[in-house]
Amino acid sequence: MLDFVEEANVYGVKVPGHEGRVGMAAVKLKENMDFDTKAVYQHVKNYLPSYARPRFVRLQDAVVVTGTFKQMKVKLGHEGFDPNAISDPLFYLEDNNNYVPMTQQIFNSITDGQIRL
Repeated sequence: MLDFVEEANVYGVKVPGHEGRVGMAAVKLKENMDFDTKAVYQHVKNYLPSYARPRFVRLQDAVVVTGTFKQMKVKLGHEGFDPNAISDPLFYLEDNNNYVPMTQQIFNSITDGQIRL
């Protein structure tokens, strides 16, 4: 429904200090299109309840699939949301009002429990 998104893969990642998993989306943009953080936020706000909104977004050049063309979620889930471990651009849903670039400081604040999700 967003004109700049070609494909999306939604999965969960483990976050220290949190039960279960937190939602994350791997997104492939259409060619020559930019990631519009405000449009993504408005879209998830309008169509998803707060608990279902992806807290992290990872931009990928291609969505990885299995030999039977199913989206790979387990590998992405294990890779998590650490900006030092992932070379793809990462975004974080800050205070449920906008996606901002993930920084090492934000990552550390989440894993240290200073930011609660």
